[in-house]
Amino acid sequence: MTNQNIEKDIEFATQRIEIRQIEIESELAELASKISSFTKWAWIFVWLGGAISLVSILYYVNQNDGDGFGLNLLGDFMAGSVASIWSLAGLFFIYVAFLGQKQQLLNQQLEIMYSQIEVKYTRLELSGQKVEMKEQNDTLRQQKFENTFFQLLSLFTSIVNSLDLRQSISKGEVFSTGRDCFEHFYKQLTSFLHHSINNQSSLNIQSSRIEQALDAYDILYDSNKSDMSHYFRTLYHIIKFVDKSNVENKKQYTSIVRAQLSSYEQVILFYNCLHNNGRDKFKPLIETYAIFKNLDVSLIYNKDHLKEYEQGAYK
Repeated sequence: MTNQNIEKDIEFATQRIEIRQIEIESELAELASKISSFTKWAWIFVWLGGAISLVSILYYVNQNDGDGFGLNLLGDFMAGSVASIWSLAGLFFIYVAFLGQKQQLLNQQLEIMYSQIEVKYTRLELSGQKVEMKEQNDTLRQQKFENTFFQLLSLFTSIVNSLDLRQSISKGEVFSTGRDCFEHFYKQLTSFLHHSINNQSSLNIQSSRIEQALDAYDILYDSNKSDMSHYFRTLYHIIKFVDKSNVENKKQYTSIVRAQLSSYEQVILFYNCLHNNGRDKFKPLIETYAIFKNLDVSLIYNKDHLKEYEQGAYK
C-alpha cells in the first residue's frame, strides 16, 4: 500500500473514531450518572437496613423480660425486613458492577480504535523510512559510482600525460608528450596509408578501401603498442564501467569521457574500433553512447569510412 493510500485510510479512520468517540463519551456520561445514582440508593438501603437492625436489637434488649419481644420474633422480623432491604441493596451493587464493566468495555473499544490508528501511523512512518532508506541507498550507490568513475578518469588522464615519443631507443630524446603524441600517430597513420595506396597505382587515394586503412592502422599499432594498448584498454574499461552500472543518465558520464578526447585521439580511436582490437567489444559502446558526436570528419582519411559505424556513434 502506498503512502497516499495509507494517508487516506488514516483520514477515514480518524473521522470514524471522532464520530464514535462522541457516541462513547455520551454513553459513558449516561453510565456514570446511573452508577452514581444506583450506588447512592444501594448505600441508602444498606444504612436503612442497618438502622432497622439497630432499632430492632435495642427494642429486643429493652423488652427482653421473658414474656415480651422474643429472640425468634426478632429473627423473623429482621429476616423479613432487613434481609429484603439488604438484598435490594446487593442487587443495586450488582447492577452498578455491570454498568462499570460496560464502562470498561466502551473505554477498551475506544482504546482499540486508537491503537488501530496508531498502527496505521506506524505503517506510514515505516513506509516513509523505507522510501528514505531507498533514497539514501540510491545516493550512496551514486556516490560510490562517481568516486570510482572519476578515479578511473584521473587514471586515464595520468596515462595520457605519461605518453612520450622518442627519436630512438638509444638516444632517448623525447620529441612529443601527452596528447601531442596522437597528432604524431595521426601523421604516421596517413603516411602509412598514402604509402599503401601509392603502391597500388590502380587505386585513387579518395577511393581507398577500409581494409587499406586498417592495414595502415595495424602497422601504426604494432609500432606503438606499449603506449596505445594501455591507453585504449583504460578508455574501454571506463566506458564499459558506465555501461554496466545501474546509474541513470549514463550518457551524461560518457559525454564527460568524450570531452577528454582531442580531435586526433578521436580519429585514432575511430580506426582502433574498426580494427580487430576493438571491433567486437569497443565499437558497440561507441555507437551506443555517441562517442564520435564531435568527431572532426575532416581528419578522416576517406569519408566513406564513416559508414562503417551506425549513426548512433555520431548522434
